[in-house]
Amino acid sequence: MSNEHNEEAGKVKVKVKVKVKEYIRMLRVKEWIKFFIFIPIIGAFLAGATPSILILVGVIFFCVIGFGFVINNYFDVEIDRQNTKKVRHGKNPIAAGKVTKTGTCLLMALLLAIPIALSYLLTLTGFLFTLLSISFLTLYSMRYIRLKERFIVDVITHGLMFGFFPFLAGFTLAGGDLDMLTFLVAFLALILGCVALLTHQINDYEEDLGNSSTTVVTAGLKGGWTLLIFFVLLSFANLAVITHYSGIGVLIQGSVMAYFIAYPLYACRAEIRGAINAVFSDS
Repeated sequence: MSNEHNEEAGKVKVKVKVKVKEYIRMLRVKEWIKFFIFIPIIGAFLAGATPSILILVGVIFFCVIGFGFVINNYFDVEIDRQNTKKVRHGKNPIAAGKVTKTGTCLLMALLLAIPIALSYLLTLTGFLFTLLSISFLTLYSMRYIRLKERFIVDVITHGLMFGFFPFLAGFTLAGGDLDMLTFLVAFLALILGCVALLTHQINDYEEDLGNSSTTVVTAGLKGGWTLLIFFVLLSFANLAVITHYSGIGVLIQGSVMAYFIAYPLYACRAEIRGAINAVFSDS
């Protein structure tokens, strides 16, 4: 009897662990932990944040970004069920039937409560920029609004919710005073967010075709590449203005320019390789 009870308790523990793991997977942390999370932290650093404030900003936007990916999964259930690749790789546990909608709502509530409470305790301006980030993340995926399916609007919104507002939130949560230079750097972060989405849409073009109305699907691959090049060139122009106002060194300016060239090339390397192979095979 005791052995049966222990076995049953062990099975329950395993099920709980698996369930928790699936809810954590809803945050899709691996997709953004090396990228978007640093934008608000850089903003806080430039404002002269103490180590404790940097950690708080990191916690706030870990939850905010995680919320953005969870709500995206929540409203993309039907679309993702048609995408066998996403179901196979478990990118959307709701679509795979591994978590419930009720549990997902509770997870979203937790991910909202933490950043709202912490940002409110720091600064009012930072709190407002945090709320703006959350609002745009919600509108981006929310049914009947779905900014993610509106031509060009999806790209700009992505830049706002992952670049512009998080940078300004991090900067003001650390007590920084807003000026022209701060907004110029925030605009550079916005461009980076736009570039990130365009590279993602270029890579997912074949999967999205017929299933989703993204900017690249609407404009076509050539149109998508044209927009990507436009935003990269826009980053160079923005960086030149920042250099004029701040007098940053050539090394920093060159490094940022190199990043804006290298990032889309690396992110779209499979597409580029395929295009090159196609050219050589035709010849």
